[in-house]
Amino acid sequence: MKSRVLVLGALLQRCHAIALPSAAPLRSAWGRAVFAAHHALEPHPLQSTTATLEDLANVRVPTGDSGREIYAFAARPAGRSPDDPRKLPVLLVLHEFFGLNPSIVAKAQGLADELGCLAIAPDCFRGETTTFIPKAIWLALSTQQGRVNEDLDAVLAWASTQADVKPDGRVGVLGFCFGGGKAIGYTTQVRRDAATVVFYGEPVTDVSTLASLNAPVCGIFGVDDPQPTTNQAAANRFRAALEEAGVEHEVVSYNGVGHAFWKDMGQIEREEMPQIAAWRLSTAFLRNFFENKPSFAEKRSFLEFMLAEEEAAGDVEGEAV
Repeated sequence: MKSRVLVLGALLQRCHAIALPSAAPLRSAWGRAVFAAHHALEPHPLQSTTATLEDLANVRVPTGDSGREIYAFAARPAGRSPDDPRKLPVLLVLHEFFGLNPSIVAKAQGLADELGCLAIAPDCFRGETTTFIPKAIWLALSTQQGRVNEDLDAVLAWASTQADVKPDGRVGVLGFCFGGGKAIGYTTQVRRDAATVVFYGEPVTDVSTLASLNAPVCGIFGVDDPQPTTNQAAANRFRAALEEAGVEHEVVSYNGVGHAFWKDMGQIEREEMPQIAAWRLSTAFLRNFFENKPSFAEKRSFLEFMLAEEEAAGDVEGEAV
């Protein structure tokens, strides 16, 4: 533990030299430091894996960049027949700062099974994955949104060529930690018609940016998250900004957990709380979007409207009496 803290301290000193976007607030830089400390002191249970990208990826997505390919794991519903005529919506699943690993692969498969979709988990680090905390921090800090956007565009272009994918069908983008921030970055900058699920990732809180979205947003956070960029105050800012922007949304914070509380699919199979609650919220949100059904937010807004109408009618009757 002592050596881990010493290494972390040295790395955070070096972080001052990293070229972060000029508009990034001090809170964002400090949040990244706390983010690093959390993962260093509370390592992910799957950090011990030795799986390589070659082991995990089952597709190579072509790009227009001199023959470069993107490693990705593409999951279809288990047991789906090749002759099944039903077309699939597409869900992008963006990894944490460790890179593409067995935990993300298992989540992608679980989401594909649950939602009946093509879930694609791409390597956002272009050939890098790690279990070494300092390298993971460096990868997260040095991978800019624009580069991720280019790769996600290529992944969706590849998905559109698949025979079992809905032509011009609905798209969802879900991400964890590093991937959560990149997910909302991608949908606000590029795919504004895609639904977004942010699992404890740094949210976008600029109202004018969020107002450009044409699809709903789901945010999931832990009340005890210590990061300034993803803590309860950040979740509240996210919710308020979405409300002001007029974006349909569900933003929920769960008690008793901090950052990165959904570790693996085993927690879902054992129905651990609040992981199973977050799973049910996020999958119901995406299913409603994919099937073009009313969301929880729409139903709640309708009920609030009806209650307001009843209260107004009651006030009028009272005045008449």
